[in-house]
Amino acid sequence: MALPSFQLWLALLLLTAACASAVHPRKLARLGGLKRLAASESSSDLPPEYEIHYYGQALDHFNYKPESYATFQQRYILNYKYWGGANASSPIFVYTGEEKDVTYDVEGFILDLAARFKGLLVYIEHRYYGESMPFGSENLAFQNSSTLGYLSSEQALADYAQVIVDVEKNLSAENCPAIAVGASYGGSKSI
Repeated sequence: MALPSFQLWLALLLLTAACASAVHPRKLARLGGLKRLAASESSSDLPPEYEIHYYGQALDHFNYKPESYATFQQRYILNYKYWGGANASSPIFVYTGEEKDVTYDVEGFILDLAARFKGLLVYIEHRYYGESMPFGSENLAFQNSSTLGYLSSEQALADYAQVIVDVEKNLSAENCPAIAVGASYGGSKSI
């Protein structure tokens, strides 16, 4: 059964848009769509209420092959400024990182949420961005399909879940609700 002309054009337009959005992160950086921290804008320039932490994250959450047990250091940032504490069951607002360095995301509406509801702020960097680079470096991580194959939304969601569980456990905050928010691609992971 042939599609009417309008539906065919619409399908082609959607396919083109989907393909255009699937740009390799390195090519995106060369096109100016992915910004890096300038030398003067390092993570050490964050206000003092932001604490940088690292979690030994599993490279692969879904397979049980020996190489799946490899780990990398995933960066996340905590801000306790507004937190009412675990005993008050104050919320934990989790910012799900997107396709850039997480230090760019420590401002905005999430601060208003934390102030209003006495929440803890947790910003989790997406794997393959910023300092959360599997295989130790960008060159090795983007080397070929076997290393780049771990860059997926599913793996990122599992990363976020692992960090949230670890933060809650370390703060004895298992009864505190974790509310995920984000923007752009990262926001689609907070649904």
